Amino acid sequence: MLEKLFKQPPTKIFLQDGHKSYTYDWLKKKISQVSGLFKQLKLQHQDRLLLAISDEAEMSALFISALLNGITVVITDPESKSPRANSIISKTSPAVIIADKETLESWKLGTDSDVQVISYLKEKGTSAGILGKFLQKTRSETPANDYVRLLENAIPRDISQDPLTEDHIAYIIFTSGTTSDSKGVAITRLNLEAHLLTLEKVYSLNEESSLLNLLFLCHADGCIQGPILAAQTGCSWHKPFRFSLKKIPEFLDYGYANSISHIFVVPAMLHMILSFAENYEDSFLYPEFRAMLSVSAHLDAGLWDAFESTFKIRLSNIYGLTETVAGSLFSGPLSETYKKHSIGKPVDCKICIVNDSFDSVPLGETGELCLMGDHIMKQYWGSPAMTDEVFRNGWFLTGDLASMDEGGFVTIRGRKKNLIISGGINIQPEEITECLLKLEPVQEACAVGMPDEVFGEKLFAVVVLKPGFNTTGTDLVEKCRISLEEKKVPHRIIILQELPKGVSGKVQLNQLRELLAKQQTAQMLIQGNLFENDVLTIAADSFQVPVSALSIRDTSQTIAGWDSLAHLGFITSLEEHFKVRFNTAEIITMNSIRRATELIKEKNG
Repeated sequence: MLEKLFKQPPTKIFLQDGHKSYTYDWLKKKISQVSGLFKQLKLQHQDRLLLAISDEAEMSALFISALLNGITVVITDPESKSPRANSIISKTSPAVIIADKETLESWKLGTDSDVQVISYLKEKGTSAGILGKFLQKTRSETPANDYVRLLENAIPRDISQDPLTEDHIAYIIFTSGTTSDSKGVAITRLNLEAHLLTLEKVYSLNEESSLLNLLFLCHADGCIQGPILAAQTGCSWHKPFRFSLKKIPEFLDYGYANSISHIFVVPAMLHMILSFAENYEDSFLYPEFRAMLSVSAHLDAGLWDAFESTFKIRLSNIYGLTETVAGSLFSGPLSETYKKHSIGKPVDCKICIVNDSFDSVPLGETGELCLMGDHIMKQYWGSPAMTDEVFRNGWFLTGDLASMDEGGFVTIRGRKKNLIISGGINIQPEEITECLLKLEPVQEACAVGMPDEVFGEKLFAVVVLKPGFNTTGTDLVEKCRISLEEKKVPHRIIILQELPKGVSGKVQLNQLRELLAKQQTAQMLIQGNLFENDVLTIAADSFQVPVSALSIRDTSQTIAGWDSLAHLGFITSLEEHFKVRFNTAEIITMNSIRRATELIKEKNG
């Protein structure tokens, strides 16, 4: 595994990160340095190393070095809040933790543990400058547990040559869930090796390929289909910037300028890119381009059609789970697996579609999709009961409902398991409910996903307050931000007198969704004729702030919730309410409430 990385020319680019290039020679030397650090830290085969680093280059080098040395990596989001991080640490008992300095400070780890904690502070530059020299910054000021300092003092060494078994755990990624029941997906060396070979084959990758993957490295599609896939095939990986609405023109120019062959996206990114299509329709019509790969979430048929029609390219739809490394079924890029609006066909694995009695359903009928193959995880870490729940007779139960046609092409019809996928991020509603129930005013809570054109689903929550408490949904959203990563904070929290329940006392999710749909419709029936009032009300809903806290003077810099996805939701809501359409230039320049109001007035004469 990963042998090709050692055969690449020294000056060949491994990672293009912004304006900085990291060569394969840099990667080989870094692997040698990190291997020396592992020995110094007395890390051995099967020991666990928890990584929570936002620096893509260092994170990639550490992950690859650990894989090659037989050390199990526990991949953790640097933005994880303290309860989740401490739960993961408790469940995995890592020998060493290497994490961003700010992350460690927020986690407030206990001091009674035997774990070695190493702090990473990303270097701002290679030179301290005149002021730095004047202040005489000395090495003694650097903390003893500083990663960069420890690495500099480590003696480089070759990779450990001890044989690794196929069932050796290569890495663990925890899925969303409550503090007590989040699942640690344990991927073995066999799982990873088998699937990397599949991806290499399906994508037709070689040493001349170039991958553009801007997804987060703390998620499987970001780390596996970015640095690991590049190292496996000896090609180059590009992660020049963090994807955002303002970066889309640069994103659309980047492929041609850098001869990118494969681009990895999630459907929410496709929707945003489509909004900027004007004058960029030929962005992917260059000789080196091979595939646009949609991963991580359901690809809506309308979005699929619109994207292919606009950019005149084939869009590939990849179906996979964290439990399957990255993929399993592929609609493209290979012609024999491509069928629009499907997830294609399985490659290097078997599938069956079954009913509740685990009998195969006839062609065309809907049942649960089950998988079997070398790439499928063997266990949830330390959770035999959870593992047993998802395996039956050697088959992995995906929890997704699907059907198969006469040609063997599979289409997803829905979900059997309780999972919300918003903007490509998997969210277990139980995690959100747990967070809400810890808030003092909340007596009951329930989180659900609501269909959304941009995000695929939006996360909503409904709560019942304890007697005597008076608060707003917006206030509760702000309190959630203390305990949840921003991408898991509910889009809106609705306060009700009671939750709709059945005779058994269980919340009726379908009734709850119907109630929320009616509330959403009512919310958009904004009263009054003043454009400014309407825009302020829509902005308050889009950015989750009280309308009383907004003014015509507010901008994307003064409103905390005004990020790229929220901006696109704001645009979509304005277009829907005012029956208008904004062009690319207008979307880019709409960075204030005043600008949005002016544009609405112009379009309404």
